[in-house]
Amino acid sequence: MPARPADAAQLPAGGLQIGKLLAVPADYLDCGTPLGTVAIADLLGSLAAFEHLTAGSCPTPVDAALYRLSGCTVLLDRYFPLVATLDAGSRTAFYQHVQRVGLHPGLDLHLQGEEAQGYSQQVPADVRALVAGQLVELFFYRPDLLAALLARPRHIWLYTSPRAFAQGGGVAGGDYDPATERLQLVLARLYEGYFADLPGVSPFIHELGHLLDCAELDPDAVTPSRRQRSRRHRGEVGSGLLPGLRHADGALFLPEARRRFLAGKRLEAQRYRRCRAGDDADPPIGHPYVFQTDGEFLAGHLELFLRTPHYFALRNPTLYSAFSLVFGQDPRQARASDFAFYVQENQRAYAPGHGQLDALGLTLPIA
Repeated sequence: MPARPADAAQLPAGGLQIGKLLAVPADYLDCGTPLGTVAIADLLGSLAAFEHLTAGSCPTPVDAALYRLSGCTVLLDRYFPLVATLDAGSRTAFYQHVQRVGLHPGLDLHLQGEEAQGYSQQVPADVRALVAGQLVELFFYRPDLLAALLARPRHIWLYTSPRAFAQGGGVAGGDYDPATERLQLVLARLYEGYFADLPGVSPFIHELGHLLDCAELDPDAVTPSRRQRSRRHRGEVGSGLLPGLRHADGALFLPEARRRFLAGKRLEAQRYRRCRAGDDADPPIGHPYVFQTDGEFLAGHLELFLRTPHYFALRNPTLYSAFSLVFGQDPRQARASDFAFYVQENQRAYAPGHGQLDALGLTLPIA
């Protein structure tokens, strides 16, 4: 029988609540076209296996769990706002690209459990799709940049639980370690911003910003580069520039985007200095945290570009246009509204009585 409204009965032992519906293993869920019906017993089995894998530390949205079972890409549409702007053919191309990137040899996607138990051959389908999909969404209109990025391995290590993350040497639930060139994240944080209709907080995008900051590109993007890069000690940052903004990026270098990025960054630094001196009339866009280092500035504003594009473009159109030039897109077209939490928290940080701000830690090259 189909799942029934939640007010029809108490949730029975071994049952499942999905939104306003209650279900038991003998039920099925009618998901409509194109997914069709899903046996609740199968869904419960998949959820139980995932709970065991993550030691119960990783709740997941039901559409991700259903994708894990079915592979139906419609279930992922809300995870990638850009998809809403695409026609049917482009949408198909988007998910084909997600599949290719998810299996690309340049994407070293590693899943590690407690006691260093490796699960890289058992990465759930939705996990791989969320990682690859966020890369594809960011670079959908810049396949040349993505090809150059993946021309050498990019290491993304996910950990099944906070304990596994700590055992692996991770910091604060998510970090990028330049010494090992790893983006490291507790698996639960991959889903963290996806329990509402529009994507919210995105630790993955933030740490991806650090990876992009430190990533040397192969402009030829034909085969993985054989050059050996110098190892940075943990805590050091790259140039604080996106791919395409660095002179060393060769044919991928965008001089106008670099000019706008540096001009917009100088404006934000001036705003921060004024707030630090007690003038709160024109606060920066980003949280004080992003003014610690060039790398944090880049990572924090990459998040704002994708999650608060309306506020970002209004307050600093020059810096916003630099990101748009690099990625060939305007996220305002994909989001009807901003993620309000980021805007509110950042504004609150500079409100009267905010207290002493740390010294500015940015470098501001002229060109």
